[in-house]
Amino acid sequence: MSLFRERVRAAVAKIPAGHVATYAQIAEIAGYPGAARAVGNAIHDNTDPVKVPCHRVVDSKGNPGSNYGMGGPSVQLERLRLEGVRFIGKDRVDLAASGVSIEKHPLEPFLPANARLLFLGSFPPPRERWSMDFFYPNFNNDFWRIQGLVFFDDPTYFEIPLQKRFDREKIEAFCVQKGLAFFDTAGKVCRLKANASDDFLEILEPSDIPGMLGRMPLCRTIITTGGKASEGLASILRNLTGQETAVPAVGGSSVSEIMVNGKPLDVEWHRVPSSSRAYPMKLAKKAEYYRLAFFANSNSSRGM
Repeated sequence: MSLFRERVRAAVAKIPAGHVATYAQIAEIAGYPGAARAVGNAIHDNTDPVKVPCHRVVDSKGNPGSNYGMGGPSVQLERLRLEGVRFIGKDRVDLAASGVSIEKHPLEPFLPANARLLFLGSFPPPRERWSMDFFYPNFNNDFWRIQGLVFFDDPTYFEIPLQKRFDREKIEAFCVQKGLAFFDTAGKVCRLKANASDDFLEILEPSDIPGMLGRMPLCRTIITTGGKASEGLASILRNLTGQETAVPAVGGSSVSEIMVNGKPLDVEWHRVPSSSRAYPMKLAKKAEYYRLAFFANSNSSRGM
């Protein structure tokens, strides 16, 4: 089997039940953007619909494959209906409701010139979950409550009273004062389900970490917030260094030498717990880990 077919079928295998992807999306997930037509050829002779659920691939309008190789379009549609896929009319999938989405990062990196710490999450949640246009925007995410505890002994410090929103202006001023920078490990993703879970994010384009560090001459420390972000950074570092890079345990750290602006730079990486409420740890305990990461070395402690 060719590498193209292997990657296409691996991409199809990631589509969850109850959802569909278009031929063009599968091509992009597989690493071959623009090869939508070739995707159809690659899955036409699929013989393992359990591992490679090719019935979950439709055209750009949500129509079934006219040459679906396992019984024709009517069989494909019936399988999708049994999985709970939503339709517009009789035989066109509602892509907005049941389709996966490919998204570029909606925010620019926040990189104060005085930054000494670069926070990296995984990727923002769907915009309907945002309470502000800034990083960690979901009001149900506790990142800014953790910062409130660490620096002001008040988890509500960055909340706007009675509005279920965070105060973006207050947060940005705080980050500039403390020298905190923000982005995520993914610049482009496929969201396999329309929720905020990292479990359904497929990273298509990693972020340019050396480029960001190159804009912050004082920054030598990265903090990843959660498992997906940490896995993403480990992959980026492996590609940059050509060496195996292990993901530190929660509360752990490591040092990697990477090239930034043509010069070698030792970057210290700390991993802290996810600020998602789905992560099974009490808020005060999470704050302890963040506090330790903030003050773990001289680079991060100055100005804190």
